[in-house]
Amino acid sequence: MSEPHLRIKEETLERLRKHFDREMEVRERLLHLSREVVRLSARSIFALHRGDEKRAEELMGRAKKILGEMVGLCGENPSLQVSGTVRNAQQEYGEAFLVRTLLKERRLPEPEEVGIPYEPYLMGLADAPGELRRAVLDHLRKGEIRPAEELFSLMERIYELLAEFDYPDAVLPGMKRKQDVVRGLVERTRGELTLSLGR
Repeated sequence: MSEPHLRIKEETLERLRKHFDREMEVRERLLHLSREVVRLSARSIFALHRGDEKRAEELMGRAKKILGEMVGLCGENPSLQVSGTVRNAQQEYGEAFLVRTLLKERRLPEPEEVGIPYEPYLMGLADAPGELRRAVLDHLRKGEIRPAEELFSLMERIYELLAEFDYPDAVLPGMKRKQDVVRGLVERTRGELTLSLGR
């Protein structure tokens, strides 16, 4: 019995190596860019809490530009487009965009306005109540009850919206845990707001 022919042309091997070398380079670049988007988004939220809207806008603009670069790097590769690296950056940017709009305009922007896919939009939305709670507490410390109540109302509405998405982790990974966290934030904030009103 003759041995099977398992030899492959050297040029084919080289072509395969180049393909996967390129994919490794793209993944490493995406990881670096993702970290930058996360950092810029967090700094934008900090700037919002400090009342520095101009700085927040500048940081968000830089994050958006980098996100565009990331999408371009992914090209037609669907596995890269939905990778955790890209989704994480989109989620953090989405949270910053949502928090800015909620704090400054008291409205919830649509996913298309934020410019990210539905999953990171919802995950970013689930993280936004933590930042709203911080703003509520800041207002309460200053004795500003009305804006605190307005922001708390937004927190409640976000929780109600998130409760509409009762899907397993295979469809929306981590959503159930985030829903539980938001419920806890809403309950604690309600208690603190009630105490402040009682005083």
